[in-house]
Amino acid sequence: MDAATDQAIDWLVRLDSGHASDDDRRAFAHWLRQSPGHAQAWAMVQQRLSAGVEPALVQLRRQGGGTAALGLQALVAPIPKAARRRGLLRGGLAALLASTATAWLVHRQTPLTTLAADLRTGTGQRSHHRLPDGSEIELDARSAADIAYSDTRRLVRLREGALLAQVAASAPGQPLRPFVVQSAQGTAQALGTRFMVRQAEGSTLVHVLEHSVLLTSLNGRQHRLQEGRSAWIDADGIRTQDTAHLAPAAWADGVIDVRDQPLGEVIDALRPYQAGIIRISPEAARLRIFGVFQLARPDQVLQDLVDTHPVSVRRWGDWLTVIDVRDRPA
Repeated sequence: MDAATDQAIDWLVRLDSGHASDDDRRAFAHWLRQSPGHAQAWAMVQQRLSAGVEPALVQLRRQGGGTAALGLQALVAPIPKAARRRGLLRGGLAALLASTATAWLVHRQTPLTTLAADLRTGTGQRSHHRLPDGSEIELDARSAADIAYSDTRRLVRLREGALLAQVAASAPGQPLRPFVVQSAQGTAQALGTRFMVRQAEGSTLVHVLEHSVLLTSLNGRQHRLQEGRSAWIDADGIRTQDTAHLAPAAWADGVIDVRDQPLGEVIDALRPYQAGIIRISPEAARLRIFGVFQLARPDQVLQDLVDTHPVSVRRWGDWLTVIDVRDRPA
């Protein structure tokens, strides 16, 4: 998601909270007029809510206003001449928004950046693959990987998401070919049979379920990761993680298994299974959670959290869910 859309969603949540002040509304109007990109992002957000900017505006005017109407009125207010020269006149904006919103919906179901991947999954999907050497890969939801086997090594490039590898031994009489999973931050070479790799933003998580894995970061640092251990690879190198309370590969069994973990991590695991956007406040993200939750039922997971923890969940249709601490002051 681009920064302007991210900010537009923040404004939507704030203005619709029931606690927005006059200062908030003035700040919103200022933000909206700062950039044509802001106006476009706000219009797309409104389009997702109302299935079109102009029909929504007509309907809101019939209903007599409200904060959403304020945003739409600001949207159609005159914009700077420089912006007009960029082609963002109201007449052309509707077509641009329609294509943008459509692309966004498709991307939420199947990431557009991974359409050319050898193996890929969409939102809420997992898939199992048997590779030419007999090794097996399980892909998590919203994941993608490329297979690049050669005579000297078995390479799997993880583009997005997570995979669980069950590595087959080299065939008798055949040359040894290391099995390597490559991410944006480094590589994990199998020294045993079973391990998980997850590509996160700016880092890679590796968890070993059986035997060990040799990690190599882009800056050349190496670490042999033993069974039952996890490590992060990032720009600074490799750092191990205590996994006594973690089950980072539980997704392969269709669950989130959390043992005194922050709610933010639970939501991160749930996002690939929810087509819409899930936002969580910093305060809610820090709450500690215990439990086993079914990934196939993300709405029920959220309801379970509301029933058992001091959090609230607000929804804007199917496309946006916002999680906050309950009765959080404005």
